[in-house]
Amino acid sequence: MSSTSKIAYIILTLAIAYMFIYPSVGEISALTAEKQKYTDTLAMISNIENKKNELLTKFNNISAADRKDIETILPNSLDFVNLISQIDSVAAKYGISIDKVSSKETGTSDKSGETTSSQSYQSAIIEFSFDATYEKFNIFLNDLEKSLRILDIKSIKLTTKDNGIYTYNVQFQTYWLK
Repeated sequence: MSSTSKIAYIILTLAIAYMFIYPSVGEISALTAEKQKYTDTLAMISNIENKKNELLTKFNNISAADRKDIETILPNSLDFVNLISQIDSVAAKYGISIDKVSSKETGTSDKSGETTSSQSYQSAIIEFSFDATYEKFNIFLNDLEKSLRILDIKSIKLTTKDNGIYTYNVQFQTYWLK
């Protein structure tokens, strides 16, 4: 065999090998990149799992009394009956009887008037009325102010009577998590 035919066979062999190997090299590169993506994702998931376990440990270390206080400050629902019951029990300490209770959920609106839900909390306006002297009214509101539940007073209307007792109509806003 002549040297040119040997060179031709070598070139032909290399060309055939290149045709079969080159596409596989591209697939291997793509699969290697995909494997790296999966490895990075698994590492990120592992970090998230570690953080979750760390937070669960911290959460489990919170005492039951502190959890109850947190749920009072940031409840998961309006729990209208319980809230009014708590307000009524504070009022009862001063001989005040709560009547005419009502509530209205509020929402934030955008400029077009549609309600938006980007907030992580909801709110409601609670309104009630009662009869009391100014002194009892004042200490009643001071006690409500010191309670753990967040209550923002929106309005207080009072009507006078002849005997020194006033009729108060109190409106406040309360909040809870969505």
